[in-house]
Amino acid sequence: MGKKIFFALLLSSFILNAHPPKSIDLSYDAVKMELAVKVWHKSGNPESHFIDKITVLLGDESLAEKTYSKQQSGEYQEEIFVFNAKPLKKGDLVKVRASCNKFGKKTVTLEWPK
Repeated sequence: MGKKIFFALLLSSFILNAHPPKSIDLSYDAVKMELAVKVWHKSGNPESHFIDKITVLLGDESLAEKTYSKQQSGEYQEEIFVFNAKPLKKGDLVKVRASCNKFGKKTVTLEWPK
């Protein structure tokens, strides 16, 4: 019985400290063909609890993906994706998915032009 309580407490403390990204800000610069992504994810220790992946999709096709081993700040992870080979065009629905290395993910959609 004592082991069950210990593991329950351990699991609950893990869940309380782990959370998905809060929000994702997107902006696309058509001249530079750059998609700026800012993932808001508060972390008391960005080296152990962080955004580990940002994926950019056009429909089901992956356009770009970036992985991380730590978060650049305790508040957010930021990245700029350049699409010279395949610029976004009017009507494209771009999905951006960000995932936390501990728990959860968030996906937002940007229709170009917004």
